[in-house]
Amino acid sequence: MPWRETCPMDQRLAFVTEYLRGEVPMTQLCERYEISRKTGYKWVERFLEFGLAGLEDRSRARHSQGGRMAPAMAEEILALRRRRPFRGPRKLRAVLLREAPQTAWPAASTIGDLLRIHGLSQPRRRRRRATVVRRAFRTAAAPNDVWCIDFKGWFRTGDGQRCDPLTITDAYSR
Repeated sequence: MPWRETCPMDQRLAFVTEYLRGEVPMTQLCERYEISRKTGYKWVERFLEFGLAGLEDRSRARHSQGGRMAPAMAEEILALRRRRPFRGPRKLRAVLLREAPQTAWPAASTIGDLLRIHGLSQPRRRRRRATVVRRAFRTAAAPNDVWCIDFKGWFRTGDGQRCDPLTITDAYSR
């Protein structure tokens, strides 16, 4: 027997049609279509209010942005960034809090997003990490067979002179 392919729109229409015939109670109908009664009543209500268009999927996106930044506040942040082009979001927020502490300024991350949207901030270039060498050292069979050289990094001596130590060892005796 071949598989039956149905789309949600067809199932909703069949459900509403069966409900409107009035032959089967809502509870049994919802059990047959494997949906809750709340969902069943929702589809019937939408069909009666909007017709066939009411059975289509709706967007789940928010209708409004609750925490949206006021345009005047955004313009003030952008103006400050233009005056101080090398300041990041945290420092800009600190300046804003110092200048107008009574205002509820957005978080530094929100300020960073605003700067990025307006092209006033670019992501930092990521530093390349040194490649890790996972090979084992060659084993030394006799003295002076393998030498190991290591630059340790510089430091200042007690008299203020710079010292760049270089360590050279014989791999056989180490």
